[in-house]
Amino acid sequence: MDIIAPKSAPDAIARRAETLDTIAAVLPIDRRDKLAEILSDQDVETLRHLVNEGMGDNTLRALASDLGYLEAWAMAATGSPLPWPAPEALLLKFVAHHLWDPARRETDPEHGMPAAVGQALRDGGFLRS
Repeated sequence: MDIIAPKSAPDAIARRAETLDTIAAVLPIDRRDKLAEILSDQDVETLRHLVNEGMGDNTLRALASDLGYLEAWAMAATGSPLPWPAPEALLLKFVAHHLWDPARRETDPEHGMPAAVGQALRDGGFLRS
């Protein structure tokens, strides 16, 4: 039985989307089309190379886990998927949610990550208690 290769896409975005399919193990596949619009051909080729030849299995698993966490955090914190590129304000929100002072948290429960965001991440298996 012969396997027929898919026809190449006529435009650059569709071609990048097809290439992103080959590295779906580390990228959220539901964001493929948006990433294909944002990333250049060179960006996609670099990512493909890193996934297929330049990273060990543990690094790939860590990257996939980190990207999954970022997506889950953005959804829990904003109610929307992680935009890319992420705006500066969202990056600062991430820092504020993750680099807080435990001593201050004892007297100010609103300091740091909001309880609802933390609970959503725990419920999704992204954050340990």
